[in-house]
Amino acid sequence: MSFRRMEYFLSVAKHLNFTQAARECYVAQAAISQQIKQLEEELGVTLFDRGSKGVSLTPAGAYFAQQCRSILDQYEGAVRQARAIADGAKQELRLGIGGLYAQDAFPDYLRQYRQRYPDASISLQEQSYKALLDGLLREELDVIVLPDYGLHLTEDLEVLELRSEQAKFMTGPHTPLAGRHYVSHEELAGQTIFHIEGDDEELGGQTLPDYFARIGLGENPIQRVKTLLEATILVQAGLGVAALPAGMEGKLARDVSIFAIEGDSFRIRTVALRRRGPGNQAAQHFFQVIRQDLEGTKHKP
Repeated sequence: MSFRRMEYFLSVAKHLNFTQAARECYVAQAAISQQIKQLEEELGVTLFDRGSKGVSLTPAGAYFAQQCRSILDQYEGAVRQARAIADGAKQELRLGIGGLYAQDAFPDYLRQYRQRYPDASISLQEQSYKALLDGLLREELDVIVLPDYGLHLTEDLEVLELRSEQAKFMTGPHTPLAGRHYVSHEELAGQTIFHIEGDDEELGGQTLPDYFARIGLGENPIQRVKTLLEATILVQAGLGVAALPAGMEGKLARDVSIFAIEGDSFRIRTVALRRRGPGNQAAQHFFQVIRQDLEGTKHKP
């Protein structure tokens, strides 16, 4: 299937009208109708229902349209990147972040990058853990930042550790645990653990529930919530404890107490990842910014 035929199909899928699609694509209606008919014959599926009330996508057509949009977006991104590499000046930096923990350092990295490359375009996307990794591997993202609970990294990925901290939990002001820095897992027996949905659903082979089991909390009920605000309110009400997203310790309500589990030596790393290779100059340059900033931080008195 050619890209031109794909564009014709997506135009009809957008307008659900062959006449409007033909105008948008600057071809005759008969030509675009013939192209769609040939595409359906090539695929062996019906993409559109053509009835007296108009044109509509079949379920197969709706799915195919979604996939075609993704393919075209990827193709256009590759064209832009190739042109940027060819002219050696223009850059497009596509960044992916996995949640709240990126708020501390990321704005400063972006500011430094823009100072060095003022003509570069920058796009920032917040996605789930799995979507970030998939986007990086499909070269839809140039650099991603996410927590590392046990990533299995291949040799074609370069990693920079941005921070490392002990796993923390939060509890409300009117519980026996308030004000404590360390708590044993026995003291948490039976308590509900609030876990923010999408914070770290698939963590390179180790999920947060696996981590809970490792520190003796495997039998605790886990309740998923959608936001940190929801988790904080439930904790303030004394309804349980919550796993704290990395980097958020200083951004919570004053009456919430933070504690770690006694004897737990596990540390959560926040890392930046990029694909190795000379092709993506934007990712290389952004990693240079991060690396130099980390080196400067090390040598500060």
